[in-house]
Amino acid sequence: MTNNTKNESPLKKKQRGNLNPYMLLFCVIIFAGLLSFVVSPGAYDREIINDRTVLDPTSYHIVEKTPVSFLDFFRAIPYGLIGSGNVVFLILLVGGVIELLNATGSLGMGIHKIIQVVGNKGSNLILWIFMIFFSILGGFLGWVEAAIPFVPIVVPIIISLGYDAMTAGAVVILGLLVSFAVGPTNVYTVGIAHDVAELPMFSGIEFRFIVYFVFVLTAILYTTRYASKVKKNPELSLTKEVDISKFQIDFSQFENKLMSTAQKLSLLSLLVTFVVVMYGMLKLDWNINDMTASFLVCGIIVAVVNRMGVNNAIDTMMVGIKGSMGGAMIVGVARGVQWMLETGGTIDPIIHGLAELISGWSPFASAIGIFIVVSLLNGLVPSGSGKAVALMPLIIPLADLVGITRQTATLAYQFGDGLTNMAWFTYGTLLMFLSMANVPLKKWYKFILPLMLILLVYILIFLFIAVKINYGPF
Repeated sequence: MTNNTKNESPLKKKQRGNLNPYMLLFCVIIFAGLLSFVVSPGAYDREIINDRTVLDPTSYHIVEKTPVSFLDFFRAIPYGLIGSGNVVFLILLVGGVIELLNATGSLGMGIHKIIQVVGNKGSNLILWIFMIFFSILGGFLGWVEAAIPFVPIVVPIIISLGYDAMTAGAVVILGLLVSFAVGPTNVYTVGIAHDVAELPMFSGIEFRFIVYFVFVLTAILYTTRYASKVKKNPELSLTKEVDISKFQIDFSQFENKLMSTAQKLSLLSLLVTFVVVMYGMLKLDWNINDMTASFLVCGIIVAVVNRMGVNNAIDTMMVGIKGSMGGAMIVGVARGVQWMLETGGTIDPIIHGLAELISGWSPFASAIGIFIVVSLLNGLVPSGSGKAVALMPLIIPLADLVGITRQTATLAYQFGDGLTNMAWFTYGTLLMFLSMANVPLKKWYKFILPLMLILLVYILIFLFIAVKINYGPF
């Protein structure tokens, strides 16, 4: 009898060992649907006040059970794609524009010039610069999906500096998500939570800034330590078997060449687009669709100044769109989990049950309980603003009852919403970033687990301090 395992190719073994994110998400969709058959149905009343949906924490009542149908298990995916359509199209069209920059040699020439200036000695400095930049976007502006256009540019630069795919993914993901978890002025968590809790907007910023500094510095040191170790010895890379050839650029074609006027104009167009988008998001109340339109204009300018022709430009964009399809689809499929929970009417009963569970605990235990509850719900409802609207009306009365300040309760909510963004496989944006850097989910867990344990210790320490000092103003 032959042993098929011995004759199995290494590639098949590697593929078998990886966690397929689509399969994981579909299993969660099935689980979410089955919950509608077993969870006791209930709902909170909601009303619109000042264009904002507000939940009445005292209004929980029993409602008729609405189990999902057989077809709903499959409807979840197309409805998820529709629900996250703005992000899906952003990913696809930005991928197309980046391919235009690649095809014209503009992006490769730009990266080549950066590497020439930086050299090997300054490569770690580049990692610091990128992570600080992303931490500002995530921590102070609350941007995650809005940072997507930067990723296809940053990843090739990091890999071209001699680092591996894990380093490239970590610079983006940790830079954004660690800072988002502790952002001093994160409007999507702190801002909405303060509004619901009737706290002065962004009050208590001094304490949160200390938390932000500690968390971000730890993430940067953790990433650069790994990056330096792997650069010295590539065999230590967690992603050494990952194909990164699509990110690697043959710089020999740029040696002893000057950047053409068309390439300069292309890169200038990209830079101006970033500036315009950031200004629009900050000052003009732009949304994701406005950002997508801006990058489409950038793509047209790149095609025109390089005289690509209509057919060639469109064909080139389609190549980029095709390459971005995997990341875009992941975001939509992940959104299907939330659609299934909403359709089955199980979100409110889960929230109510978890809130009841931690009522009556001691102040410090209650703060930890809020953190745990929000962390668990984060896997089902990744939207930080959505959870704030649903949970804060329940958390605030609970905080008043057990004797912790509303500011401490908000901090516990922020920690719970943010920390597990780096790990929940139902968070489509995380999976999309991993896909864009070619980092397998299983390898990411191996990389991120030690850091998450460190940050968990920080969270317990800062929550303890917040309880002890009656972190306020109230």
